[in-house]
Amino acid sequence: MSDRARIALILGGIGLVAGGAGYYYFKVWRPAQDLENAQDEIAGWEKRFQGVRDCLLGKTPGSSKTSEALAIREMAPDPWDRGRCTPLISKLNRGEAPDTGIRAIEDAWINLDKAASKAALAFARHVSESTTLEIDPLPDALDNLDTARQALRASAKMAAAPIAGKPLTAAQVLPLKDGEHNLLNLIVDTIPSAHGLILFGHKAPLEKQSPLDLKPLGPVDVQVKLTAGGPPEVRSVAERGYRAVPDMSWGVVAGDSAVGVGAVDAAGAIAAPTTFAAAPTSAPKRAADDELPPTPPTVAAVTGTLNDGVVVFGTPTDLTIVTSKAGAFTAGTPTKITAAQASIDVDGRIALLTSDDSKAFGVVLQPGVQTAPPVELPTGQLGEACMTADRVWTQTFETAIAFGGGRPTLTKPMRERLQGCTSEAALFHAPAHPDTLVICTDDCRTVKIPSSAPQFATTTVVGGKLVAIASHSGVLGVWREGQPVAFYALSEGATPVLAHEWPAMALTDGKVIDILARGEKTFVLIRIPAN
Repeated sequence: MSDRARIALILGGIGLVAGGAGYYYFKVWRPAQDLENAQDEIAGWEKRFQGVRDCLLGKTPGSSKTSEALAIREMAPDPWDRGRCTPLISKLNRGEAPDTGIRAIEDAWINLDKAASKAALAFARHVSESTTLEIDPLPDALDNLDTARQALRASAKMAAAPIAGKPLTAAQVLPLKDGEHNLLNLIVDTIPSAHGLILFGHKAPLEKQSPLDLKPLGPVDVQVKLTAGGPPEVRSVAERGYRAVPDMSWGVVAGDSAVGVGAVDAAGAIAAPTTFAAAPTSAPKRAADDELPPTPPTVAAVTGTLNDGVVVFGTPTDLTIVTSKAGAFTAGTPTKITAAQASIDVDGRIALLTSDDSKAFGVVLQPGVQTAPPVELPTGQLGEACMTADRVWTQTFETAIAFGGGRPTLTKPMRERLQGCTSEAALFHAPAHPDTLVICTDDCRTVKIPSSAPQFATTTVVGGKLVAIASHSGVLGVWREGQPVAFYALSEGATPVLAHEWPAMALTDGKVIDILARGEKTFVLIRIPAN
C-alpha cells in the first residue's frame, strides 16, 4: 500500500471516529442528558406538588382520587387550616426553567401550568366562597391537575406516579324519570313507612331537561313510588289523580263533587270510571241565602288492586271508604268526622286516623286482610302517622302514640317530631337540637348524631341503631352507630332532599339504605349497603 493510501485510510478512520463520536454526542448522550435533566426538573416540581397534597389531603388520603380524598378530609372530624395550603398551591406552576429542547415535554409543561393556575384559582374560591358556591370548581380542577401531572411524567418517559389511597366503593345512583322526562321537583310532604314512600311532583318538558332552570307550573303531574330496596316507579297522573299502591295501574281522580275509580291509562286518566258522590257538605253561610259552594272531595288513600282494593276519600265533615272485590266497587256508609288523615305504606296498608267532637280513633286497612276494630286514641290534635312492620305511630303535641300489632296502645311523653318509620322503629327528631334523635320500638331511647357528622344529616334506623348520611363534593359519608365512618363515591353530584326544612328520612329494608336526593339533571335515589 502506498504512503498516500495509508494517509487516506488513517484520515478516513479519524473521520469515521469523529463522526461516530458526534453522532453519539448529539443523538445519544445529549438527548439522554436532556431527558435526565427534564426528569430532574419534574422530580423537583413534584416535591412542591406532594407538599400541596399533604396539606390538602393529609398524610393518608381517604381515596385514590384527589377530589374524593379532599371531600373526605373536609368531612373528617379533625379541623384543618385550609388557608395554610394557599401559598403552597399558588406555587405549582413550572416557574423559570430552561427549555428542555424536547417538544413533547414542553407541551406537557404548558398544559400543566394551565391546570395548576386553574387549581389555584379554584382553591381560592373554595376557601373564600365555600358556603355560597352552587358548583365548586375545585374537585374537577384537582383531578385535572392529576391528569396533567401524569401526562408530564409520560412525556419524560417516567413511570406513572404511584397513587396513595384506595378507590372508593361506588354508591348506586338510580335516576327518577317519567320515561324520558326528568323530574322538575318533588313535593316531600309525607314521611316514610316501613316499606317506602309515595310522593308527587312535576316533570320537566323534553325540550328543556334541566330542572335547575325551570319552575313548576300547574298541578302535579307525576306520582313517585319509592320501595325500600326495590326499583323506583314514576308514573304520570291526571289533575287531582292518585294511583294505587302497590299496583299503580289503577286509581282515583277527584272531581268537584265526586270521585271516579278505575283503571288508569299512561297519562293517568280513567276512561270509564265508577263514580261515587261525596257526602253533601258546605261551609257556613256568609249571609242570608248565600252559601259557599260545597267543598270538593279529597282522596286520602288508594291501595291494593282493582280486584281487591281500598279507596278512602271525604270532605271536612264526612269520610267514605270504597272497597273493590272482583272488579266491583262498593261504597260504605259515610262516617261523620271533625278531622281525619291517612298514612300509606307501599305494601298496601292504610293507617286511618279520625276524630269527632269528643274522641279519636285509629284503624289499619289493608286489602285482603280483615280489619281489626278501631283503637281509641288519646285526644288532641294528631300529627302525621307512619307504620312499622306491625304498628302505627303518631303523636299529639306532647305525646307519642303507637297502636296495632295485637299489643296495648303505647303512649309516651314526647315533644320531638315524628320523622318516619322503618319496619322496626319510629324515628323522632328534636327541632331545637338538630343532633338529637329518639328511636322508638317497644320503648324509646335518645341518641346523638356522631360529632363528626353534620348536625343536619339524613338519618334512618338499621338494626335498632342510628345511621347518619351526608354528601359533599361527589362523596357520600355514612356514620353508622358504633362503627367507623364509611365513604362512597357518587357518579354525579347529589344532595339529599329536605322535608319541611329538615333532612328527609332515608328508606331501608335492612339490606340497603335508599337516600332521596337532587341530582344534576333530575332527582335520584342513592342506594348503599345497610351494614
